[in-house]
Amino acid sequence: MRFNPQIRKAIYAAVAGLVPLLVIAGIVTGEQSQQILSSVAAALAFFASVMAVKNTGENNPEHYEDVTEGTEPPHIPGV
Repeated sequence: MRFNPQIRKAIYAAVAGLVPLLVIAGIVTGEQSQQILSSVAAALAFFASVMAVKNTGENNPEHYEDVTEGTEPPHIPGV
């Protein structure tokens, strides 16, 4: 599953809407709700970091092919 910004936003909204209902229903306490929200935020941040590493690993300059090797710079008249 890709945790792009839109999906993370939807998850935050769903949890932020559900947790207060659980507090009102007496299923969780206010303190537990803070822990739930913090845990969800931390988990989504972790997955966002994993996706960032996964999607940028090949963009490392060490992996780039040197296409300028053995070529001369262009001639610029007057320089």
